[in-house]
Order: sequence, then C-alpha cells, then structure tokens
Amino acid sequence: MHRAILILLIALTLVGVTNAQAGELELTWSPVWNTISGTVDVVGSANIPDQFYFFLEAAPWDGISAAPTWMPVTSFAMSPIVDDLLGQWNTERFRDGFYQLRLHALNSANESFHYTLAPILINNSRSDLVNLEPVEVVAMPGMAAASDAPQSDSPRSGAPPLENRLPLPVGGHIKRFDENSQAAMRAAGMTWVKKQVQFGISDGRELIEAAQAQGYKVLLGALGDKNRLANDFEGYVADFAEYVAYLASLGADAIEVWNEPNIDREWPFGRVSGANYVRLLQPAYEAIKAANPETLVISGAPAPTGFFGGCAAQGCDDHVFMHQMANAGAADYADCIGVHYNEGILPPTSQGGDPRGEYQTYYLPLMLRRVAWPFRFADIPMCMTEVGYLSPEGYGPLPGNFGWAGNTSVDEQAAWLSQALNIMANFEEMPVELAVVWNIDFDTYGADPQAGYAIIRPDGSCPACESIAALQR
Repeated sequence: MHRAILILLIALTLVGVTNAQAGELELTWSPVWNTISGTVDVVGSANIPDQFYFFLEAAPWDGISAAPTWMPVTSFAMSPIVDDLLGQWNTERFRDGFYQLRLHALNSANESFHYTLAPILINNSRSDLVNLEPVEVVAMPGMAAASDAPQSDSPRSGAPPLENRLPLPVGGHIKRFDENSQAAMRAAGMTWVKKQVQFGISDGRELIEAAQAQGYKVLLGALGDKNRLANDFEGYVADFAEYVAYLASLGADAIEVWNEPNIDREWPFGRVSGANYVRLLQPAYEAIKAANPETLVISGAPAPTGFFGGCAAQGCDDHVFMHQMANAGAADYADCIGVHYNEGILPPTSQGGDPRGEYQTYYLPLMLRRVAWPFRFADIPMCMTEVGYLSPEGYGPLPGNFGWAGNTSVDEQAAWLSQALNIMANFEEMPVELAVVWNIDFDTYGADPQAGYAIIRPDGSCPACESIAALQR
C-alpha cells in the first residue's frame, strides 16, 4: 500500500488557556502531498497545558460549510506529543474527494482546541484529479470553555453534555472512573457512563461530579436489599423511593430502578412477578420525578432467561415477567424499559443457528422483539442497559457455566458490539433510546468472568473502542 508523509507540525505552546493567538501556531506542510492515498503518517505536536487527550478527525471540505460532519481518523491518545507521530490516517475508509484534517486536543477542564488544514485531496481510485491548491491552516485554535456554558435549573453540574455522534446514545458500565476507563469511552465516542449503587452503602455522588465535569451523562443502577424487601415490603419500598429521589437530587441523569428483578438472586423468593416489581417501580418513579423531573427513569432490566418455563418461586422467564409488568402499567411509571443482552455467540444479525438451540435470548433481533411485543400499545422506548459479548481471549478457559462463549474472539467481540449498536439504532418496532456496553474495565475473572466482557483487554488494548468509534457520523 502506498504510504505518504503528511508533515503536520503543530506547536500548542499557549501562554494561557483563554486567549489562543495566531502567532502561537506553527505549521509546515509539504506541497508534494496535497493529493494523498493509502495510509499516511501524521506528524506534529499536541502538548497544550494540562492536556487530557487528543485525536485526529477529518471532514469533507467545500470551503463553505460552517458545521461539517467530523469523522474519527485516530483513537484518543493520552500522552503529549512534540514533533513526532500523532497517528496514521487510513484514507481508504473515506470516499475520494476534498477533506479537511483537524487535530483536536482537550484539557482536563474539557476545553477544546483545534487546528485544521485544508484542502487535502484523497484519491485512492488513482484518477487524474489532483489538488493544485496549497494546503493551509483554515481554522485557528478555538476553545469552548465549560464555565461559559449556559446554566439551567437542573441539578446537573459540570460541563455541557458531550455531543453524541454515534447512531444512538451509547454508554459504558464501569468499575472505576479512572484514566483508563475514560480514555476507552472517549475513544469509542460514548457519552454516558453507568455504575451500580447500593441503598445504604453508596450514592454515586463522586461519579456524578467527576463524570459530569467531563461532559458525560450518568446512569445509576440503583440496587436494594431483597431480604429487607421480603421482611417489610411496603416499608422498604417507601424507604427505597426516598433513596432514588436522593440520587435524582444529586443530579443523576438516569436511574435504573433495581436490577434483574425476575430472579430470586435479586428479588425475594416466592414473590417474583412483574406486578410485584411495578409496586416498587411506581413510588420510585414518582419520587424521582418530584426530586428532579429531568432524571430519566428506567425500569429494572430482567435477566434474559428461559430457565423457569414461565414462572416459579425462584423466578420468571424474562418475557413472562415483561408481560406482567406491561399488564400492571409499568409504562406509566418509567421513561424507558430496561433490557439486558449478554449471551450472544453469533453475529448480532443472526436469528438462528446457535449450537445451544433456538431460544430467543440467544439472538439480538429476537430479544428486541421479545421486549417490544408486551409494550406494543405503549408509547415508550427501551434502554439496553447491558449489552456485551464474553471472550476468554487473554485470560484462559471460562468456568463451566460460561463455557458457551469459549470460542468468541476479541475481534468478534469488537465487531459484534458495533454491529449490535447499529441494529438497535435502526430497530423500528420499539425505539432504543440508550445502549450501555457491559462492560468497560472490570477485572474479575473467576466463577463470574466479568473481565471477559470488558472491552479493555488484558494487554490494555481496546479493539471495540475503534469498531464503535467507526460508527460515528
């Protein structure tokens, strides 16, 4: 493949972060490479004060459009670069034509700086067309400070929400909101972050403050105590409603009310039913909306299962549980119906051929229809609060109960996640308003091999970050 060199020498030596001056930008460009093809090296510097990360992106160039559609060229990089390789631009991912190339750097205050070059002609078809115009700087450093954003009456604090450029809003379920998880989510283009909190133990305050300061929206999965619920159902329901109202008052952008309430691991034995769950959902919804009307209320996603053959004391199959919820009026007490999908071993387009059998929860399109049917008469979307593919690659054999995923590779995990997001974005029977990848950074690999679902792999790589980011528009 033809390789060319783009000499992009950008010095971000800013005296202050509030007034970037044209004289502080240095740029040289080799006119030999005004017309490019194949994969090119982009060289330069990204070293602004208090830099958080940088990346390269490109957009069509016509010299007129004020709001072009930027597409990722590289993943996010955390380390500063001075007069060295910033990344590689695979131009074969772009149609032939004129483009502008932008280096985009952000500091820890979520302030953006960009440096844009144009016109650059991509010509992979080897046509006679060439770019005779000089490549010049067409946009000087710019900054959008979070402190300058308009304020609202919402309890939400921090930076303005990140702009979503994926086909639907996507988030990541994290164990830690640290540099690694943030880098992975940024690289993938995610705008939501999810974490579970436990009534009486945690409230997510630190996550809300830290994530919203970076522009993320925060989904808290609110968990309760099934034993206290069993001992005093009405009393505990009232206490739990106060708890989720408190979470909303802290500024949570969304709250998922409970987790997998269709199995006795999470709900009192002998009392599992969608109707009983709605008895908890209704006061929780009303309390949340009273505390913060802007907080999205998501019903607790059932565990996908056909184990019970309907309902038993130990639990209910998810589709039966969903029908019970719908009949009990769940759509009146939620903004979104929570869903989980985490046991696929085939491409998400598949609707048959799984070696385990033809049960619907194995196949993403059938799982979506499984949820849509009970709520077909309700004007409500679904939220996929857990979508993931399990891969043992880099860890070793899976425990027996998870052996079904033994042949799933990391490359398949990456490809299938991006395909699944695209399918959900285009699912017409019931809109999917949010999808949360399970998971970003979990590191436990034992009887419950959570790390096998993580998109940050043992070697620190994140193939799924790139495959998801490629969906951006």
